[in-house]
Amino acid sequence: MSGDHLDLLASAVAGLPFVKNHGIELVEVAKGRAVARLPFNAAFATPPDLFPAAMVGMLGDIAAITACSAAVPPGAACSTLDFTVKMTAPARGSHLEAEGTALQAGATTAVGKADIFAVSPAGERTHCAVVLATGRMVGANTKPSPKG
Repeated sequence: MSGDHLDLLASAVAGLPFVKNHGIELVEVAKGRAVARLPFNAAFATPPDLFPAAMVGMLGDIAAITACSAAVPPGAACSTLDFTVKMTAPARGSHLEAEGTALQAGATTAVGKADIFAVSPAGERTHCAVVLATGRMVGANTKPSPKG
């Protein structure tokens, strides 16, 4: 897989309005892997200064589905069908980091996982959630959905 494909993927995801509006940064995109970061924003916090599960899930979805898109040939991409969030600790820190991995990327569907870490201002990481995401493959070499 070419670096150009991964660079285009990273640019496309980073350019999504909701990604930009929430300050999400793609730190790494490699074959079958993506790392994303979300800074803490009090406007989206739940008391007492926690990232809500919805924000944790959004970040995990981006990392998991981007990892799936990075596992397929150029011209194909993955679009979220659903995801689930399992919180394992309070999501408190200066930012969150999501490490996404493609578990399966086929011709029509993909499954990705993201481990979410709350990172303190001192850089200490606490595993706070797991996100499992399912996506639909679109673009090159994908089969059309059934009609009817």
